[in-house]
Amino acid sequence: MFHKLCPICSYFCSFFSLFTTSLKMKIPFFFLALLSMHALAAQDGGEPNWMRADGTLEGFVVGNKHFTFVSDANLRDKPSTQSTVLSTLPIGTKVEILERNDATYSQKGVTMPWVKVRVLSADKKKLEGYLWGGFLALASIQSPMDEYTPNAGVQYLTGVSAFNLDKHEITVQVRIAKDGKELSKCEFKTGGDLSYYPEFEVTFEPFDKVKAVLAVNYYYPACGYASGDNLLFWQGNNLLTKVLGTSSISEAGQFYSTETYIMPTQRGGIGDHILVTNDMSEFVEKGDNFVRSKQTYGVVLYKWNGVKLVKVKEMK
Repeated sequence: MFHKLCPICSYFCSFFSLFTTSLKMKIPFFFLALLSMHALAAQDGGEPNWMRADGTLEGFVVGNKHFTFVSDANLRDKPSTQSTVLSTLPIGTKVEILERNDATYSQKGVTMPWVKVRVLSADKKKLEGYLWGGFLALASIQSPMDEYTPNAGVQYLTGVSAFNLDKHEITVQVRIAKDGKELSKCEFKTGGDLSYYPEFEVTFEPFDKVKAVLAVNYYYPACGYASGDNLLFWQGNNLLTKVLGTSSISEAGQFYSTETYIMPTQRGGIGDHILVTNDMSEFVEKGDNFVRSKQTYGVVLYKWNGVKLVKVKEMK
């Protein structure tokens, strides 16, 4: 994920970077400073960080809330595609998990359970029925309805739409919605299995014609499993595009290879650029210790030109 710092150092470095960047990019400094202070408060536990959401290895847990991931999710009276449709739910509808059923359904290689849910209908009546798990987002971010919140009321949703077992490859979708209507969608392939779960984050950077930056990573929390961030730009014309992918993998005591990106408002960041660092190290065992036997380090600089991300320079 994003380069992590001591919260206090991060705040002052980000504050200075925001000030200089806002001057160059003609973005209101007050607005950017508000986001920086909001993020600091979230790091310190002062308030929930609405800009981040994580999935779970436990799947659909009774009592948890989820949002529908498609525009026409059929709520049924039984856990079967042949059962009666009670209601058709628009994208972004909040549901509460009441029960995880033993019955499953498969589509494009994705096998998910049926779950019994409770939902408020359009006329504010409570409905209970069954939804296929593939129609629910695995991680969701709900923007507050606040005058200082960028894209207020917008929902950012992610889920898996296809799975190739032979290649251990999942097809990820990221959708943006508001008031029950889909605004934008992006789909891409990445390594992983259905046991992988998402880390999901939205940030706001001073890139020209970009309304939001989304980072989504499906990973499994264990050594030897590759993971990486997929960076998406939501542009002013509602086009949602993957602009960058990074990867990381490690094996305890043997090696690690990790890519980290630095955004303009982070420490060391450069206006309208993304800096990607790559650190690869190998280790050998000597007595009770592991000693680094090899290391390579590289830096790649990308620039956003208002349309796409362009590689500017690579340093090793």
